[in-house]
Amino acid sequence: MESAGAETVEPASARRVRAFRSADSFALAVWQEVRAFSRPEGMLLAEEIRRAIARSGGALVAAAASDAEDQAVRRAVATAHAGLLEVRYYLYLARRTGCIDLRKYRHLAHLQDTALKDLGTLLGEGA
Repeated sequence: MESAGAETVEPASARRVRAFRSADSFALAVWQEVRAFSRPEGMLLAEEIRRAIARSGGALVAAAASDAEDQAVRRAVATAHAGLLEVRYYLYLARRTGCIDLRKYRHLAHLQDTALKDLGTLLGEGA
């Protein structure tokens, strides 16, 4: 029986699922948001954002589908993490060019921060 003050340790598989879900939530929110970019420069930016999100998501799916001990998993998680970081600048540009408002930018940044934290946890433990 567990004592009242004891912490339970989350299994690695649960951390991987949590990281995938948070990254997926961010990707879906961004994908939906960029659909509304109507300015000419926004269309090109939206396309680049979608590409970066898709690359990042693809890397994360590859990581989830492999054995956690495989070094390829760590590389895939690192690729997903880097891709999400890249998207932050694109979102910043979208904000600065008036493609998204400050409230939406902050919401997406919050979702992104959660996903980056969860992926960072996986990277810190060797994926």
